[in-house]
Amino acid sequence: MPACPRERDLPALEVPNVLEEKAKAAALLLRLAPDELGPGATAGAYQGIVAYSKICTHMGCPVALYEQQTHHLLCPCHQSTFDMANDANVIFGPAARRLPQMQLDIDSDGYFIAKQPYDVPVGPSFWERG
Repeated sequence: MPACPRERDLPALEVPNVLEEKAKAAALLLRLAPDELGPGATAGAYQGIVAYSKICTHMGCPVALYEQQTHHLLCPCHQSTFDMANDANVIFGPAARRLPQMQLDIDSDGYFIAKQPYDVPVGPSFWERG
Protein backbone atom coordinates (compact mmCIF):
# COMPACT_ATOMS: atom_id res chain seq x y z
CA MET A 1 0.00 0.00 0.00
CA PRO A 2 1.45 3.41 -0.96
CA ALA A 3 2.41 5.73 1.88
CA CYS A 4 0.41 8.58 0.37
CA PRO A 5 -2.20 8.91 -2.44
CA ARG A 6 0.25 10.62 -4.78
CA GLU A 7 2.60 7.63 -4.87
CA ARG A 8 0.06 5.40 -6.57
CA ASP A 9 -0.18 7.90 -9.45
CA LEU A 10 3.57 7.83 -10.12
CA PRO A 11 4.76 5.61 -12.97
CA ALA A 12 6.79 2.59 -11.95
CA LEU A 13 10.50 2.93 -12.61
CA GLU A 14 11.61 0.72 -15.45
CA VAL A 15 14.87 -1.04 -14.74
CA PRO A 16 16.54 -2.27 -17.94
CA ASN A 17 17.06 -6.02 -18.15
CA VAL A 18 20.67 -6.26 -19.27
CA LEU A 19 20.44 -9.90 -20.37
CA GLU A 20 17.32 -9.21 -22.42
CA GLU A 21 19.03 -6.29 -24.18
CA LYS A 22 22.06 -8.44 -24.99
CA ALA A 23 19.78 -11.14 -26.39
CA LYS A 24 18.26 -8.60 -28.82
CA ALA A 25 21.65 -7.66 -30.30
CA ALA A 26 22.21 -8.67 -33.92
CA ALA A 27 25.98 -9.01 -33.55
CA LEU A 28 28.02 -11.24 -31.29
CA LEU A 29 31.48 -10.28 -29.98
CA LEU A 30 33.81 -13.04 -28.83
CA ARG A 31 37.30 -12.92 -27.39
CA LEU A 32 39.54 -15.79 -28.38
CA ALA A 33 43.25 -16.23 -27.98
CA PRO A 34 44.81 -14.89 -31.20
CA ASP A 35 46.44 -18.28 -31.88
CA GLU A 36 42.97 -19.94 -31.72
CA LEU A 37 41.57 -17.89 -34.60
CA GLY A 38 41.28 -19.39 -38.07
CA PRO A 39 43.08 -17.65 -40.93
CA GLY A 40 39.91 -16.00 -42.27
CA ALA A 41 38.87 -14.60 -38.86
CA THR A 42 42.27 -13.10 -38.11
CA ALA A 43 41.89 -10.34 -40.72
CA GLY A 44 38.69 -9.04 -39.13
CA ALA A 45 39.74 -9.50 -35.51
CA TYR A 46 41.07 -6.91 -33.12
CA GLN A 47 43.52 -8.47 -30.64
CA GLY A 48 41.58 -11.74 -30.61
CA ILE A 49 38.12 -10.14 -30.48
CA VAL A 50 35.86 -11.06 -33.38
CA ALA A 51 32.38 -9.90 -34.40
CA TYR A 52 29.90 -12.14 -36.19
CA SER A 53 26.27 -11.84 -37.18
CA LYS A 54 24.02 -13.50 -34.65
CA ILE A 55 21.42 -14.33 -37.33
CA CYS A 56 21.58 -17.99 -38.33
CA THR A 57 22.23 -18.58 -42.00
CA HIS A 58 19.67 -21.40 -42.05
CA MET A 59 16.34 -19.82 -40.98
CA GLY A 60 17.32 -16.55 -39.25
CA CYS A 61 17.01 -17.62 -35.63
CA PRO A 62 19.26 -15.91 -33.05
CA VAL A 63 22.43 -17.95 -32.61
CA ALA A 64 23.70 -17.48 -29.09
CA LEU A 65 24.38 -20.71 -27.21
CA TYR A 66 28.17 -20.65 -26.85
CA GLU A 67 30.31 -23.51 -25.57
CA GLN A 68 33.55 -21.94 -24.38
CA GLN A 69 35.70 -25.09 -24.25
CA THR A 70 35.07 -26.05 -27.89
CA HIS A 71 34.34 -22.55 -29.28
CA HIS A 72 31.12 -23.87 -30.81
CA LEU A 73 28.06 -21.66 -31.24
CA LEU A 74 24.69 -23.39 -31.48
CA CYS A 75 21.45 -22.25 -33.06
CA PRO A 76 18.67 -23.41 -30.71
CA CYS A 77 16.06 -23.67 -33.49
CA HIS A 78 17.54 -26.39 -35.71
CA GLN A 79 20.89 -27.15 -34.03
CA SER A 80 23.17 -25.70 -36.68
CA THR A 81 26.57 -25.46 -35.02
CA PHE A 82 29.30 -23.01 -35.98
CA ASP A 83 32.99 -23.34 -35.10
CA MET A 84 33.97 -19.86 -33.93
CA ALA A 85 37.68 -20.75 -33.82
CA ASN A 86 37.48 -21.80 -37.48
CA ASP A 87 35.97 -18.71 -39.13
CA ALA A 88 32.41 -19.55 -37.88
CA ASN A 89 32.16 -22.39 -40.39
CA VAL A 90 29.22 -24.78 -40.12
CA ILE A 91 30.21 -28.07 -38.49
CA PHE A 92 26.72 -29.53 -37.92
CA GLY A 93 23.13 -28.98 -38.91
CA PRO A 94 21.16 -27.59 -41.81
CA ALA A 95 22.86 -24.19 -42.21
CA ALA A 96 24.55 -24.08 -45.61
CA ARG A 97 27.08 -21.32 -44.97
CA ARG A 98 29.15 -19.79 -42.18
CA LEU A 99 28.16 -16.75 -40.11
CA PRO A 100 29.14 -13.38 -41.63
CA GLN A 101 32.05 -11.61 -39.95
CA MET A 102 32.46 -7.87 -39.41
CA GLN A 103 35.94 -6.32 -39.38
CA LEU A 104 36.63 -4.55 -36.10
CA ASP A 105 38.74 -1.58 -35.14
CA ILE A 106 39.00 0.81 -32.19
CA ASP A 107 38.23 4.52 -32.46
CA SER A 108 40.18 7.31 -30.76
CA ASP A 109 37.98 7.03 -27.64
CA GLY A 110 38.61 3.28 -27.30
CA TYR A 111 35.22 2.07 -28.57
CA PHE A 112 34.80 -0.81 -31.00
CA ILE A 113 33.74 0.28 -34.47
CA ALA A 114 33.08 -1.58 -37.70
CA LYS A 115 36.12 -1.15 -39.92
CA GLN A 116 34.30 -2.91 -42.76
CA PRO A 117 30.72 -4.18 -43.09
CA TYR A 118 29.92 -7.88 -42.94
CA ASP A 119 31.99 -9.86 -45.44
CA VAL A 120 28.97 -11.78 -46.80
CA PRO A 121 25.20 -11.08 -46.66
CA VAL A 122 23.53 -11.47 -43.26
CA GLY A 123 20.58 -13.78 -42.75
CA PRO A 124 19.20 -17.02 -44.10
CA SER A 125 20.48 -18.27 -47.42
CA PHE A 126 16.97 -18.29 -48.92
CA TRP A 127 16.35 -14.52 -48.47
CA GLU A 128 16.17 -12.48 -51.65
CA ARG A 129 19.24 -10.26 -51.87
CA GLY A 130 18.70 -8.40 -55.06
